[in-house]
Amino acid sequence: MKIRRLTQALTFPAALAILLTTGTSTQAHYVYYAQQAWSNSDSSLCLWNYAETSHGSNGGGYFKGEARSQADVDLNPFDCILPWERNQGDLGEFLIIYKWYVNSQGDGSWLQCEKPDDWHFNSEPATTFVLWGRAPAEPLCGAGWYGIHNIAVMRDGGVWVGKESVNWSGQHLLPDTSRVSTVRGAAPAAPKWATEKGLNKMPSKVAQVGRDGKLITDRNGNQVMVDTAPPELDEKNAAAGGKRTTTTDEYGNVTETVFIDF
Repeated sequence: MKIRRLTQALTFPAALAILLTTGTSTQAHYVYYAQQAWSNSDSSLCLWNYAETSHGSNGGGYFKGEARSQADVDLNPFDCILPWERNQGDLGEFLIIYKWYVNSQGDGSWLQCEKPDDWHFNSEPATTFVLWGRAPAEPLCGAGWYGIHNIAVMRDGGVWVGKESVNWSGQHLLPDTSRVSTVRGAAPAAPKWATEKGLNKMPSKVAQVGRDGKLITDRNGNQVMVDTAPPELDEKNAAAGGKRTTTTDEYGNVTETVFIDF
C-alpha cells in the first residue's frame, strides 16, 4: 500500500534545521513522523526523533520510538553529514501512548492511555536506539484511534539534547488488520498541542482513559488528570525489563532495540 509522504525543510535558531517526513492514510498499516531534534553548527552531530504507530501482525498495535544519531532514512541532501556512534547510556527514549476518546455528548479528545515509569537508554555503543512497545491481541485501551508522543534524547559533551523536541506519530485505528475492509469513522485531528510544523508541545496535564476504553474518574465523577512530563533524565534510574537485540548494517552502524510489553 502506498503511503503519502511529505518532506519539508525548515530553519530554526542555533542551526536547528528540521526536516519533516510523514506517512498518513486512514487505511495505512502504519503512520509515522520523523524530525531532526538537534544539530550542531556544522550539521555533523545530529539527532533524529522518529515516532510510529502500527497495527502490527495481530491488529492490536505496536508503538515505536527511535533516537537516531545518524542521517535520516530518506537520504535528503539536508541530512547530517555522518552517522555518529554514541556510548553506552548516551541515547534515550520515552514515549506516551494516547487514545481518542468520545464522550456521551459526542465530544472527542486525546487522553493518555499508557506512560512508562522511566526512560530507556542504550546498553552498548549504537547509532540508533529503538523503543518498541507491543500491545496484546486487543488494543491497550479499547478499540479506537491511537497515536504516540515520542521524545528522543542524546548526551553530547555531558549535556542532554533533543528533549524539547516532542514528536507526534500520527493517528492510527486499532484494531486493524489486512482483513478489515472498512474504517470505523473518520480519523480525528492530531492533538491540539501538536502544531503543523511538528514542533509539538505536550500539555502539562491530560485526562486518562482506562484499559476498558472508559474515562477514568474519581469518586465524585470528575476526570482524573495526570502529568505528562517524563521523569528527570538519569540513566542510573533506567527502566528495567524488556528484551534487547542489536543489529549491524553493511556500514557498521549498530541499532539496539528494546522490546517491551504493556
